[in-house]
Amino acid sequence: MRKNRTKILLVSPYTGLVGGISRWTGHILNHYNSIIDKTNIELEQFYVDGNPVYNSTPTHKRLVYGVQKYIPFLKIISRKLKSTPYDLVHFCSSASISLIRDILAARIAKRYNVPSVFHFRFGRVPELFEKRNWEQKLIHKLISLADKIIVIDESSYNTLIKEGYQNIELLPNPLTPEVNRIISENSYIKRDNKQILFAGHVVKTKGVFELIEACRDIPKIKLKMIGYVNDEMRNNLLESAGIDNSWLEIAGELSYESTIIEMLSCGLFVLPTYTEGFPNVIIESMACGCPIIASSVGAIPEMLDIKSNDSCGVCIEPKNVKQLKEAIEKFIDDENLALRYGERAKDRVNDKYTMDVVWKQMVEIWESTLHLS
Repeated sequence: MRKNRTKILLVSPYTGLVGGISRWTGHILNHYNSIIDKTNIELEQFYVDGNPVYNSTPTHKRLVYGVQKYIPFLKIISRKLKSTPYDLVHFCSSASISLIRDILAARIAKRYNVPSVFHFRFGRVPELFEKRNWEQKLIHKLISLADKIIVIDESSYNTLIKEGYQNIELLPNPLTPEVNRIISENSYIKRDNKQILFAGHVVKTKGVFELIEACRDIPKIKLKMIGYVNDEMRNNLLESAGIDNSWLEIAGELSYESTIIEMLSCGLFVLPTYTEGFPNVIIESMACGCPIIASSVGAIPEMLDIKSNDSCGVCIEPKNVKQLKEAIEKFIDDENLALRYGERAKDRVNDKYTMDVVWKQMVEIWESTLHLS
């Protein structure tokens, strides 16, 4: 390994955990390992693993799990920053109660004079600054302690800039090269125009009940749901689908490669979520050339370039079953339209969101942070 590299500690979940942040971490580490001899960055990943926490996990359990992890997490961070000459520490933040941990971690970084970057992996910043609630106050405190804040969507960036913060950067999620490898190896797969695909945690806030209600009366379609689902949710969804629920398949968790293959074979990808940051499944479905319907939350509208005349998908209001059903019928009834949207999505993701492009932007943020210190 080269000498005089910039040593960065990446504090982000990875091994053994599910979810968008851990997947992002894996993509970043895989890319770093592929270019380790071609970069001046020395990257080390760290996180304290614990019980997996899903959106469906009750609040009191989330609090208990959080406290159980906070103490060893902060102790190890303090020990690491004290004993190892890191040039910079990059934390990923999921907001909510974990902001308390983040603020304490930022104070530890300041104590040892290590510049800190906090990467907001959520898209609720505009909503929180409108409410001015406890979470917004914690975000304000964290921004004042951090050297740089990274957000993943334009709405969050514009909100924070208007609030007067000057240490804000915008960074999208990357498309991992692994996706294009899987696509090229499965180029023979044909799309089923009547197959609708959902991928993500199968919880109420992902809009799964609205999706079933929208699909229930559309003839000759099939809906497949991929992602973690507990038994109670599975039973509720099957009941919601009606007596004849043979058109609904709840597949549960699949491997990464299997999920991409499902995206290649579906006629339509749908994510009617209530809230989102920068969802990896949208990036991946764009790369697969899927026509996409998704809620107008987080970074999704800019990802799909909704404001342009050549948009890559259709955005709907969260919880709006009527809009969702009409959008689904629009693509199901016009296969050529669906193909055009899919091709535009594929072109856009390979132009703006490749790993090389996003990695370069992230390195530039690290370098600018070091120049400030």
